[in-house]
Amino acid sequence: MSFLVGPFTITLGGSLLLAGARVTGTISVPGARAGMHVQVTPQSDLGASAICGGYVSANDVVTIWIMGIVSVTPPSTVLNVTVSQ
Repeated sequence: MSFLVGPFTITLGGSLLLAGARVTGTISVPGARAGMHVQVTPQSDLGASAICGGYVSANDVVTIWIMGIVSVTPPSTVLNVTVSQ
């Protein structure tokens, strides 16, 4: 498994999310292509009612999201992003 050069980070959260709603953001990741694995790790606790993830949404672009499982205001936090083949 080869990893792309990084690190990549994005800050998301801090606003109310209704159950099932997401807040999203995009970052530039040179070399990212559809089908690559995206790992998202928050630098602080999002709480028990929020989850995060990401996917390659276009060549060189990764979309990162935080979703509320129930209505919740996840804290604004930095998310670490790693993309691999």
